[in-house]
Amino acid sequence: MKRHEQLITFSREHHSALVLAKRIIQAPQDDHAAAMHKEAAALLEHFAAEETQFAPYWPRLPEVLRITFEEQHQNLRALIAAAERHEQQLIFAQALREHVRFEERELFPALEALF
Repeated sequence: MKRHEQLITFSREHHSALVLAKRIIQAPQDDHAAAMHKEAAALLEHFAAEETQFAPYWPRLPEVLRITFEEQHQNLRALIAAAERHEQQLIFAQALREHVRFEERELFPALEALF
């Protein structure tokens, strides 16, 4: 699916996030703390950039999209902070995968309609 130019970078970054999530999900017995730490700064920067760029559009979008977006970012930040705890890594990967799906399938199409 071709994305609006304002969302292309975010979609490309989602690919890296999905690669990390898939690696963790496929080998949940492994310790993925190092990989998570390596990607953490990029993910946190990605979240901040989305929050800044999308803020002006929230009044024109269904409130449920904003609430879901904010709750997922908050949850993912907490899971990144708990990356040392092995049992949280799989939870993080599943949450990250679901968040990317939400943005790509629901939020981004709604935003594109406003651009």
